[in-house]
Amino acid sequence: MSVPCNGCRLCCINDLVRILPHEDASQWRTVPHALRPGDRMLAHKPDGTCVYLGEAGCTIHDRPRPEQCVAMDCRNLATRMSFKQARQWGVIRVWRRGKELILEGAR
Repeated sequence: MSVPCNGCRLCCINDLVRILPHEDASQWRTVPHALRPGDRMLAHKPDGTCVYLGEAGCTIHDRPRPEQCVAMDCRNLATRMSFKQARQWGVIRVWRRGKELILEGAR
């Protein structure tokens, strides 16, 4: 099911997109994962946005993206995490957006 982002880019700000073990991390600009020692995640600009976020959205939609980017649906995050967990992980804004979409019946 398609995610009704409608221009929302909250999941691209201060995200922790982990590069999964079977993915080739050399395809992307990565840094050590902030919460998972030994793992890699997408790099960020100084303002906290993903290095691949441009003015018109994701700049790598035309080539392979990390699976976590492809699968991202804030509604799933909102149903699988508590408010407290979302706050601890620093994804509270994305969590709230997921809750809004659920309440709007966008599922």
